[in-house]
Amino acid sequence: MGHFESEQITISMWPIVERELRVAARRRGTYWVRALTAVWAILLFGWLLLLLLRENVPPSEQGRYLFLTLFSVGFAHCLFAGAGLTADCISKEKRDGTLGLLFLTDLKGFDIVLGKLAATSLSSIYAVLAIVPVVALPVQLGGITGTELWQAALVLLNTTFFSLSAGLLVSTLSRNERKAMFATVLIIVVATSLPFVLMFMRLTAAGPGPIAPSFVWPFLVASPAYTFCVVAAANTPVGIFFPMPAASFWGSLGGIHLASWALLLMACRVLPSIWQVRATHSWWQRQRERIMQWTFGSAEARRRHRARLLEINPFLWLMNRERAKPFYVWMFLGAMAAIWFVGWFGEGGVFMLDKDVIGPFTLLTAGVLKVWVASEACTRLSEDRRIGALELLLSTPLTTREIVRGHWLAFGRQFARPLVLLLVLEFFVFRMQAGTRPWLLNSVLLIADVVTLAWLGMWLGLTARNLSRALLGSLACVFAVPWLLFYAIWYILDVDPGPSGWSGRAEVTELFSDYLWLGLRLASDFAFGWWWARRHLLNDFRKAAAQRYEGKGPDWFRRMFDRKNTAQLPVQAAAISE
Repeated sequence: MGHFESEQITISMWPIVERELRVAARRRGTYWVRALTAVWAILLFGWLLLLLLRENVPPSEQGRYLFLTLFSVGFAHCLFAGAGLTADCISKEKRDGTLGLLFLTDLKGFDIVLGKLAATSLSSIYAVLAIVPVVALPVQLGGITGTELWQAALVLLNTTFFSLSAGLLVSTLSRNERKAMFATVLIIVVATSLPFVLMFMRLTAAGPGPIAPSFVWPFLVASPAYTFCVVAAANTPVGIFFPMPAASFWGSLGGIHLASWALLLMACRVLPSIWQVRATHSWWQRQRERIMQWTFGSAEARRRHRARLLEINPFLWLMNRERAKPFYVWMFLGAMAAIWFVGWFGEGGVFMLDKDVIGPFTLLTAGVLKVWVASEACTRLSEDRRIGALELLLSTPLTTREIVRGHWLAFGRQFARPLVLLLVLEFFVFRMQAGTRPWLLNSVLLIADVVTLAWLGMWLGLTARNLSRALLGSLACVFAVPWLLFYAIWYILDVDPGPSGWSGRAEVTELFSDYLWLGLRLASDFAFGWWWARRHLLNDFRKAAAQRYEGKGPDWFRRMFDRKNTAQLPVQAAAISE
């Protein structure tokens, strides 16, 4: 009887947590994430070990290099886990109108937030637990101590907790999935990099001279990356993080952990009041209306804007109802230019024009624009499919090609001029520093990647389960696959000399490497963008829209080989069109 009463008390205290854990434990994806993460880590470990054995690297250095690589990849995954797992867990409930039903019961904000944390953290904790045994393998090779291993495990778990907590707070304050995801990334990046920026500003103001650890680490302990740097640089002979007092590691670990709990408590405090519709006279509502007025314009301005775009393409108006979208891109380019000019006046023009500085800076700017294009391409069709507006759209006289054309017109209106300006600036920069050939390679890749991400984003936004999967899938096809192929080819060239007797790393020229990279990127862009995404988008648009009525069904891998399920798609699509 006592056991039954204690069980009843536990259930009444944590109802959402228990339910979410049961649901997550029964979900197949929870176990697939753990298994695939372990397989991926083992494959990466084996590939790196083969490369190190080929170079006759001593075992202790092998263990150190393998540990740092696996630890770095795991830390990056944990740092941004919240953007994909918790950034939309509560905002989705607000969009669906189901959050208010939970507050009709005796549940408190703390119950709901902890329940969402339990549901989303299970797969991420499983992934960390799958990585840690593989990270422990380099200990057998030497160069890594047991203390560093369990400190690395603590850093991964603590970073995951911080990222998930930041995503929960943003999800509590937001309603839009894409804005919540990017706001989470922004908070994590600022929290990670701002302490380092403050440290370098203090070092610059202090001038040359010896640096005491007490002069540096009080700034850095607030960054989630500090504990990673301390563990990674524990046996490194040089570096700014060596030596650091042991108290700085534990202070940073405890501080980040307390900050994570503070984010959770803030979400619990805000959630019960923010889900309700605010009064029209509230200060927040008035500021929101002012922002909407500036973004969309007055009633007369909206009418003229709508009439002008509807004459060109109706779907163009759906994509560009927010008139300020092109202005956002120009704001970003202006912010990057301001950062560059601050560096120009602070460090000197020669330093900012150095190819080792200006090259990564332009690549970073182009990379952000590529991610932005992929995000815009995924959002519209993903949101319309989620709320059921896509079926209403397909019942109009609009054809598939007109919808796709409206997408491309919207992309051109938002990104065409900024991209042309970026290409012109890159021409002058690379012409002065590295010649015409690097500019030509980067320009061709920039255009090809933007076009591919647009096609992939539209198709995956239409077919993926949610926006985050569509965006990550688009970026993985364009960026991750060519890198894997490139390094695989280099490995083959190094192991198997060609008929002329040369070995890849010894005698292959930089020109061959550049054109190999260009060829792989263009081939990947053509295969994923033009051949796969474009072909399916134009031919199977209505079939993909019809899949919304199939329920959950099998996953994409099983559906690919399920002939019976595939044969039903045209019938369902025809029924919807009728």
